[in-house]
Amino acid sequence: MRKQRQSTPMWRRLVGGFVYGSLLLGAIAAGTGYRLLSESKVASALADKVIHHTSPNEVFHSNTTTLLLLGCDEDLAPGGKKVLRKQARSDMMLVAKLDFDNKRITGLSIPRDTECRLPGDRIRKINAYHAIAKPGEEAELTKTAVEHLLKGVRIDRVVTLDYDAFQTVVNMVGGVPVEVDRTMDYDDNAGNLHIHLKPGRAVLDGYNAMCYVRYRHGDSDFKRQDRQKAFLVAFKNAVLGKPGMIGQVADQSMAVLGNALNADEIASLALFAKDVPPANIQMGQVPVVEGKGTRLSVNDKQLPSVLAQYFLTDSYGSRVSVAR
Repeated sequence: MRKQRQSTPMWRRLVGGFVYGSLLLGAIAAGTGYRLLSESKVASALADKVIHHTSPNEVFHSNTTTLLLLGCDEDLAPGGKKVLRKQARSDMMLVAKLDFDNKRITGLSIPRDTECRLPGDRIRKINAYHAIAKPGEEAELTKTAVEHLLKGVRIDRVVTLDYDAFQTVVNMVGGVPVEVDRTMDYDDNAGNLHIHLKPGRAVLDGYNAMCYVRYRHGDSDFKRQDRQKAFLVAFKNAVLGKPGMIGQVADQSMAVLGNALNADEIASLALFAKDVPPANIQMGQVPVVEGKGTRLSVNDKQLPSVLAQYFLTDSYGSRVSVAR
């Protein structure tokens, strides 16, 4: 008999980059009184929304928005010297719902080995759809697969995190000083990820900062979350230490989020996230059961109640309606 898998949820890596990143933008802008930001599209939009009291409902034309956040590995040729595809398999997947009226953020992570079968196709792991799609159609095919997997939950926007842009924004401020709490050693040749960090104080450049926040082997999710929070606080301090860079950093946030959100939308979400009480941020994982090897399948009996618990559907299993 297959057992219900009790793996630790993966959501914190993604929420760390999105929710806390939005909080960071708001904190930076508030901490500078919006000075030195006139050349920044994001910061100017942030100031405009504060002055005119523009709600996220007005920006998104809805009282909620549901996002699919993806983090994707590179696909390398044998030997690892040539990138065949910059963003191939999606190794991190999170469906996050932002409820503007109730000041609530909820979401469910989807284990990348979860099986999915679209009509007319064979069974595939959910992370494969990003890789098999035609160039330019990766987000749409992955969105279709996730909506099918979650029995009709509708995705409003797909956000693909850009690790290269993340590295750029860290390098822009000259690196980020952190306290590495443990030895971190992990090599993923296929994904061109090589993590080799030693305990102690270190100034992390863009690549090692990416390794630091992505490391997930032999750690609890709570420990990773603490590490990500500590990094973002250190990053904020590094940015504030170079006030002339604040505007450029704010604009680079659009690239970090794969340019899926414009300046007005990022500014609106930054202000929204800043006002969300910690108790109103609830994250979990899609219920799955173990199959052969690493394969997983959705627990269809538990799925409806879990979707309702995290407000992705109503109590009857249909999607919560939103104003359009």
